[in-house]
Amino acid sequence: IVKILLENYGFDVIDLGKDVPEEEIIRHIKAHNVRLVGLSALMTTTAQNMAKTIKAIRAEGLDCGIMVGGAVLNPEFARNIGADYYGKDAQEAVRIAQEFFSA
Repeated sequence: IVKILLENYGFDVIDLGKDVPEEEIIRHIKAHNVRLVGLSALMTTTAQNMAKTIKAIRAEGLDCGIMVGGAVLNPEFARNIGADYYGKDAQEAVRIAQEFFSA
């Protein structure tokens, strides 16, 4: 849903799918000069992997914002894992992207 809404609002989206290794995410960030990364989780076990992915992105020194969302997340969890933004739903993700790219 987030991908479709973002595309409808004119954003280019690279959808890597589910269960993507952090190395693959980092490779795409570098290859496509991605400025805003979106990660989502529907289960708590997946949410824990977000922390590892964000840590790996930061360790690479990549200059990109990181937005997270999903059924098992909340703003506190997003802050604790180092995300820059938390979107409670797809429309919120669009608002975040609009603000991010207009700054």
